[in-house]
Amino acid sequence: MSATDFESRRATDLAAWMREEHAKVDELAGGLSQCVAIVPRANEQAWIDDARTAFEHFRAHMTKHIALEEHGGYMSTVVEYRPQLNREVDRLKHEHREILRLLDAVHEIMIEIQPVDSLIIRDTCHRIQDILRYVDHHNQSENLMVLSAFHEDIGTKD
Repeated sequence: MSATDFESRRATDLAAWMREEHAKVDELAGGLSQCVAIVPRANEQAWIDDARTAFEHFRAHMTKHIALEEHGGYMSTVVEYRPQLNREVDRLKHEHREILRLLDAVHEIMIEIQPVDSLIIRDTCHRIQDILRYVDHHNQSENLMVLSAFHEDIGTKD
């Protein structure tokens, strides 16, 4: 196997792994999004229980997902293959830390939230919706970076 074939195979494996991981994130995000799409006006405890469960599944997966991306995932491979993308990789790593901080902050709120906390419930719905948008945008940025790292410009000659 030539070096080019090896790099092509590695890029294909990486792309497949990222698709699978992002599909799982999308699945969990979809369930969580449904929970927070409408602020409850009745049965608040049932909403709290459902939202906590969906949020904790999403949070746990994101924590694992981010760790995998940074340790053995796409980041080191991208920098190795295209060192000029190091700055973009660093930006995405920083976003990972920010996403985890946001998730931890909402986790703390979710621990203490009570059915009578109508303003906090409303705020939590908005915060979670914002986090889901940030994660979606972040994943799109990762996908674009990986595509640009492993696909040569069309029309160039050796």
